Amino acid sequence: MCGICFICGFSEDDILNHVSASCMLIERRGPDCYQKKELKINGLCAVFQASVLWLQGSEPSPQPFSDEHENILLWNGDILAGHEVPGNDSDTKYVSDSLASKNEEEIISFMSEIKGPWSFIYYMHRTRKLYFGRDVFGRHSLLWKLPSDSERIFMLTSVYERDIFVKEIPALGIYYVDLDTSIVSANFCVNLIPWSHISDESLLQIDPCIQSVQKRILSPVKNSLNMSIPSEDTLKLFNSLPSTLDESCEKVLYSLMSSEIDNVTSALKCSLQRRIDKSPPRCKNCTKATSTCSHSKVAVMFSGGLDSAVIALLADSCLMSSESIDLLNVAFPQKTKIQGNDRHKMNKSVNAVLEEDNLELADYEVPDRLTGRECWRQLQEIRPERNWNFVEINVTSEKLARERDTTICHLVAPLQSVLDDSIGCALWFGGHGQGYVMGRQYASTARVILCGMGADEQLCGYSRHRGRYKAGGWPALLEEINMEISRIHTRNLGRDNRILADHGRAPRFPYLDEDVVATLNALPIWMKANLNMGRGMGEKLILRVAASHLGLTAAARYPKRAIQFGSRIAKLENSKEKGSDSCSRLIDV
Repeated sequence: MCGICFICGFSEDDILNHVSASCMLIERRGPDCYQKKELKINGLCAVFQASVLWLQGSEPSPQPFSDEHENILLWNGDILAGHEVPGNDSDTKYVSDSLASKNEEEIISFMSEIKGPWSFIYYMHRTRKLYFGRDVFGRHSLLWKLPSDSERIFMLTSVYERDIFVKEIPALGIYYVDLDTSIVSANFCVNLIPWSHISDESLLQIDPCIQSVQKRILSPVKNSLNMSIPSEDTLKLFNSLPSTLDESCEKVLYSLMSSEIDNVTSALKCSLQRRIDKSPPRCKNCTKATSTCSHSKVAVMFSGGLDSAVIALLADSCLMSSESIDLLNVAFPQKTKIQGNDRHKMNKSVNAVLEEDNLELADYEVPDRLTGRECWRQLQEIRPERNWNFVEINVTSEKLARERDTTICHLVAPLQSVLDDSIGCALWFGGHGQGYVMGRQYASTARVILCGMGADEQLCGYSRHRGRYKAGGWPALLEEINMEISRIHTRNLGRDNRILADHGRAPRFPYLDEDVVATLNALPIWMKANLNMGRGMGEKLILRVAASHLGLTAAARYPKRAIQFGSRIAKLENSKEKGSDSCSRLIDV
């Protein structure tokens, strides 16, 4: 993971002020190296800055990365497939070498073939064009600040201090600015070459400063969504099944879709293998690659629910058995009144902190802690040779308020809803990785965090999917899935990337691998979900049956529970708030 930033304008002082405002947050994303480069471009002052988290190659590739033609690359990405990066090269050097001799059409073609998360900024000296953008799902953050009458500054950055004028760049394709002709002013013009799947309606809704170029970029996701609805015979079969996913029901369902389950499981395992193979042969504490390092190099954001349980079990098959895996489980306090006579019986421990002022016990046995612990034990039974570190991360109210005020509010921005606050805080502390393992203090050493984002959107995991199905049946449900994937880049992925990367770790989303998405797109809707069935069975149906078949019987039957409720952070604040409300804790800091 890297932090990248480009700022240009006419005033050097203004530019340096913006560099200062972004510098600390940029550096935190990449603890192995930080540099900046100043340049004059057509009368503009420009600054490129970047930090690097060393993940690939025999040694770090410092950025900004310049080649012999004076082109400059800022690269925050992972080439997991689509191109073959030579043995000891970093993907930064490979991208730079590949783009150096290409024309615009070839640049677009090269970027469209990359499978993996990325955001990039590339200045081509020969043409004075600045190319930038995010991958097809927007898995890596990239923000921009466009010029205005009051401030003639153009900025692109992974992260920035809270500012109402900084927005997320829509992951609609690849953008470019011609710095030979463009003037940094209120009439500034940005060109967009959109992905082939972006609708004309979506392009009509973009910022007026963006001009859409007629040509299109071929999407790296090969299959479009299967819009077929189930037949009457299929529905009759489902209606005859038990209402819970017991052993007999699982056998029937597996026999119905065994080949599809095998395809999904295989695609997910391949996705995880790519993300683990492209992980560094060293942990966060080791500066050099070493075969003797016994620390965890990979972690899983782990609630014990379906999505994270499947990721953890399949990740096991991608690592040597001698390597440990950290399961990061976050909890916020549930406060329970205790009697004064019982105070002397209470001891401070991993799961309990006595609040002296109001005689309340901070209890961290929240729903995600309970399901996490149960699933952890099942993982130990299924894969006893693996060292599974169940990391209990307990967050006090005081620590939550402090870190939100100083850091998290900037990372969540430009989003600012109550939901963004709850999820952002839970992910930040989970990604921090500092807690307890078997009662002893522990800090995760993993450089890569595997996360379950994308499963609910594709497999109807949210309650709103049930609402859409109830209102409009199968066609409405399919439309909802289509919309979920198309808007995931604006709804949560940029935020989640900024939050998790703040700890100098690389978040990776196996369910949003291009080949996994293509595999799931090809499935008929009745295999993904049957919302005539109850919660804990009908949603994410194929994944539940796959998990049960793999031995994860507990996780296969848990109903969906969002992290803000499972970790109990949502219970700490104003109970009358709605998730869509603007969050005063983010705005009024």
